[in-house]
Amino acid sequence: MIESEIQPQAPADKAGAPTAEAIPGAPPQSGAEAPEAAPKTAPASSAGKETEIKFVTDAAGLAAALASPLLRVEGASPSRKLTSIYFDTPDWGLKKRKMALRVRRSGRSAPLMTLKWPLQTAGDIFSRGEIEIRATKMAPDLALFDADIAEGLRQIIGEAPLEAKYETRINRITRMITRGAARIEVAFDDGAIHAGERELPLREVELELKSGQPQDLCDFAAILAESLPLRLDNVSKAERASHFCAGTGPKPVKAKAVNLPADANLDEGITRIILGAIDHYLANWPSLRASDDPESVHQMRVALRRLRSALGMLKRAIPCPEFETFREEAKTLATALGPARDSDALRDLIEDGPMGHFGERKDFQPLLDALEERRVAAYADTRALIESPAPSLFVLRLSAFVERRGWRNAVNGQELTTLTEPVVVFATQALDRLYKRARKRGRKLTTLPDEQRHQVRIALKNLRYGGEFFASCFADQRDSGPFLRAAANLQGLLGAHNDAASADHFLSQSHTSEAARAAGIVSGWYARGAMIADAQLAKEWKRFKAIRPFWR
Repeated sequence: MIESEIQPQAPADKAGAPTAEAIPGAPPQSGAEAPEAAPKTAPASSAGKETEIKFVTDAAGLAAALASPLLRVEGASPSRKLTSIYFDTPDWGLKKRKMALRVRRSGRSAPLMTLKWPLQTAGDIFSRGEIEIRATKMAPDLALFDADIAEGLRQIIGEAPLEAKYETRINRITRMITRGAARIEVAFDDGAIHAGERELPLREVELELKSGQPQDLCDFAAILAESLPLRLDNVSKAERASHFCAGTGPKPVKAKAVNLPADANLDEGITRIILGAIDHYLANWPSLRASDDPESVHQMRVALRRLRSALGMLKRAIPCPEFETFREEAKTLATALGPARDSDALRDLIEDGPMGHFGERKDFQPLLDALEERRVAAYADTRALIESPAPSLFVLRLSAFVERRGWRNAVNGQELTTLTEPVVVFATQALDRLYKRARKRGRKLTTLPDEQRHQVRIALKNLRYGGEFFASCFADQRDSGPFLRAAANLQGLLGAHNDAASADHFLSQSHTSEAARAAGIVSGWYARGAMIADAQLAKEWKRFKAIRPFWR
C-alpha cells in the first residue's frame, strides 16, 4: 500500500482557540484558502505582498556577485548595518504558523516592526505577506498595527509574553536594477545569526520585485543562477534562525492539495497545478541539505513525477512544445535522484523485513555496510546536483513560463476557447481517458509479465495523480477518497515486482561471502513479497473496478 503523498489539510481548531483570520492570506484555521487582499493599515505603515527570490552563497560568491556586470549600477553602493531582533512566544506560537515578527534598525534610523507570513494562494512560491510599520523602540508593540491585525496576533499569542529569540546582524548593500519592465532591488547581505553565545554565518543575495511582473524577476534570477556561484534557496532568515536557535532542522514536505473550484477555468487550473508541483519540489531542498532524512529525496521524486504526469495530460489538449521540454527536464532530475531513493528503500526493506525474521543485525551487517557505502555516495551526488545550476534553472525558468502563461502563445482560436472553459470539462475528459487506459492495460492482470504490469502501474499512477489534481473540482458531488485509495493500493501491490527488479542489480553484485549470504536471504524476501502481492492483486483489481469514478 502506498501512503498518501498529499499533505492533509489542517483540521479546524476547537472553538475559542486562537485564529489568524485577521491576517490577510495567512494560513487559516480550517485549511481553506484565505483571501489575498491586504487590510487597511495604520498611518506610516505598508501592507501587502513581498515577492522575493533568494540565493545563498559563500564569501567568494558574494564578492563575485558584487563585482558582476549583471548587477552593476552607476554611483556608489554604501553598506548599511541592519540589526534585527525576532520575537515569539515561549512555545514558538508564531513559528508554528510560519510567521515572523521582528523589529529592525538600520544604523541610527527609527526602528521598523515587521510581520511576515506565508500566503496560501496559488502562484505565491516566491511571495509572502508583509506588514511593516514604524516603531519607537527595539521591542514589539502590537498596538501600532491596524486593529484587525493586532487582534489576529493576540488570538494567536493569547496571554503568552513575546520574548526575544534571536538576532541577526547584517551588513547590507542594495542596488536597484531594471530588467524589462521590472524594477528589482538587489540586496547583498553579509552577517550572522546570533542566538545566545552561538553564531551562524549568513551570506545571501536577495532579489525583491519592487514593480513590474514576476516573470521578469524569475528570468533575471535564472540569468544570475547560470552566471554566478549562487544557490537558489527558499528558507527565510527567520526560518533559518529559528531552527538554529531551537536546534531543529527543516522537515520533508508532502504535496499540498490543489484547490481548484468548480468555476475555475483550465488556464487557472494549469497555473495552480504546475506551481503546486514546483512548490512541492523546492520545499524539500532544505531538508536534503540539512539531513539524510530519506523522505526528502522521496518527496522530491514524487513532486517531479506529479509534474511530469500533469504536463503529459496538458500537452494532449494544448499543443505547447514547452510542456514536453520541461517534462523531459523533470525526468532527467528525477532519474538523478534514483540511486539515493533505491538505497533508502532497500535499507528499509532489509531492516524492517528479513533482518527481523532470519537473524540478528550482525548477520546482515556486511550487506548493510556495502549498501551504506553506496547510499553515502548517492546522497553526495544528490546534494551536488541540488547545488549545481541545473535544478535552480529548471525551477526559475518553469516559474517564469507559468507567470507569463506561456502556453497561451501555442493555441489557436478553438484551443483558446478550451483554456477559458471550466476546468471540470478538461478534468472529466482527462480522467476518463486515464481510467480507460488503466482498465485496458490491466486486463488479465494477474497473468501479465513484469513489463506489462509495470505499464499498468504507470497508468494507475497517472490516474491517481490526475485524480488528486482535480478532486477539488468534484468535491460537492462525491468523495474522491475511496477511488484514489483503491488506485494507490493497486499501485503499491504492483510495485512489489518493480522493487524486486530495482534491488536485483545491487544484490547480484560481488559481495563477501557473509554479504552474499545476506543478499540471498533478501532476494528470497523480495520473491516472497511479490508472491503475497500476487495473491492480493486479483482481489484489489476487482475492488478497484467496482468503485464508481468520482468524476462521473
